[in-house]
Amino acid sequence: MSSVSGLSAAHRIKARDLTMQAALLGLKNTQSIYYTQTGRRWDGINKNLKAWQGEFPHYADCSSFATWCLWNGLDHFGVRDVVNGAAWKAGYTGTMLNHGKVVTKQSNWMRGDLILYGNGFPGHHVAVYCGDGFVISHGSNAGPLKIRWNYRSDFMCCRRYI
Repeated sequence: MSSVSGLSAAHRIKARDLTMQAALLGLKNTQSIYYTQTGRRWDGINKNLKAWQGEFPHYADCSSFATWCLWNGLDHFGVRDVVNGAAWKAGYTGTMLNHGKVVTKQSNWMRGDLILYGNGFPGHHVAVYCGDGFVISHGSNAGPLKIRWNYRSDFMCCRRYI
């Protein structure tokens, strides 16, 4: 599978590491990240909050959290918004479904891929795949949470952006 991001193999590994660093920082700070679908959900990117500096958004929904995680990995290399196609300023599950590449075999899923859920377009939820059958999901004030990828019955697809 060719790279959506245009990065070399070595840079894709680093981008995945940075993406996972962001997702795990969110997991570590679950009590400080509130679920919202208001404009503040983009604070992570709008305020240039970098996980490698210990910075994370205090407000997000599932799609802005997943986008922020991937932005942490891809912005490091100056990659344009290949997740939502909105210059890292907007998006939701529907825009995510219009970008990236579908990964059909679960055995090919990689850290930093996004798992999308819902019964048809535009989808309903997204989580960051972190390996070994687990995702980091921010779908309520209880999250981000690390849970099995199939915790929902409405799995749609896995998409790759790195």
